[in-house]
Amino acid sequence: MIKDVLYKSWLKQRAVNCASIHGLNQFDEVLLIGQEAFTTNRLSTPVTYTGIIEQIKTIFSKTESAKSEGFKKADFSYQSKNGKCTTCSGHGKLKTSMDFMSDIWLTCDTCKGLRYNNAILVCKYKDSSIGEVLNMTVQEAITFFDNGLIVEQLNILNRVGVGHLLLGQSGNTLSAGEGQRLKLATSMLKKRKGTALYLFDEPSTGLHYFDILQLITVFQSIIDGGDTVLFIEHNQTLIQSANQLITLGPGSGEKGGEVMN
Repeated sequence: MIKDVLYKSWLKQRAVNCASIHGLNQFDEVLLIGQEAFTTNRLSTPVTYTGIIEQIKTIFSKTESAKSEGFKKADFSYQSKNGKCTTCSGHGKLKTSMDFMSDIWLTCDTCKGLRYNNAILVCKYKDSSIGEVLNMTVQEAITFFDNGLIVEQLNILNRVGVGHLLLGQSGNTLSAGEGQRLKLATSMLKKRKGTALYLFDEPSTGLHYFDILQLITVFQSIIDGGDTVLFIEHNQTLIQSANQLITLGPGSGEKGGEVMN
């Protein structure tokens, strides 16, 4: 119902897989936060996906060492010509092909996994290079930066349950649940006008009980902001937090397509 009826009807702006549909016109945006693979790109990380990397680059470009060397904000990207480690091209690791096994990635000996060249790594903020900052977890980075817009942004990541992730962790190493919560954080970081309908597919996946309670708090903040949350779920704690419950059944699979209540 959520994926094949509501979301597809929103995309097509007409009833899809149903006779008629009403009420979607009250939303300015409908967002599907699904369980699809986050990315297969090793260069994509939590901070590049969410856009927080821009704040980090700005901070480092304003350091005295960066100014003295003439480095610009763009140079603090590990994908830029002036920023990346030339040995690993900003990956932090090098791929080694194995004859009878899958390829393996080994830490780059030149940058020691920090992704950047030496000229960029000598630029320090609070005695840490940008490469060292990207090796911090979200929670560690909140303490490190202490205040400002970047802490506000990182706090959103922490609130949705990905505070344990490294800022520069390769996107292809994230679980489906971690990727889903990063998508949620990204949507919360964006400034948008009007009201939105959030559609979630099993948002409790991979979460501890106390993380689920935190997620409920996040959902409530979305609702308090005037938006609506609709989710597919089997976790009883999350189900009990809903103010409306729709049960599909009477069974699963092909038998699960009837609205029971």
